[in-house]
Amino acid sequence: MNESLVDIVFVILAALIAVSVVPEFDIELPLSQEIPESGLILRPLQISITETGALYYLDQSSEEQPLPPQEFYEMVAVTQPTQTVEVHADQLAPAIYLLEVNRVIQNAGRNATFLVQAE
Repeated sequence: MNESLVDIVFVILAALIAVSVVPEFDIELPLSQEIPESGLILRPLQISITETGALYYLDQSSEEQPLPPQEFYEMVAVTQPTQTVEVHADQLAPAIYLLEVNRVIQNAGRNATFLVQAE
């Protein structure tokens, strides 16, 4: 008795699924636009952390410059709000250094990406 009831419910469910209409949603993809000549292209602020916890940054000529910790927050704070801070960390750098750098970046209200470099 119970098996026939299950079969009937299954047939009714299958019939409802067969005649149902699946709604289609129109998705509008974003359009690419060319940056005007006066437009600002933001390069990420690149910070490196060595295994000893020393901080470095890449200057405009892509040269690594030492970055004292007390100047780190100031540098992050003066960046554009939409500029990302890209942190490159040595594999042997203690996690506490990465967490502290992330805390400083978040306190400045900036976004960060982390890359741990393994040899």
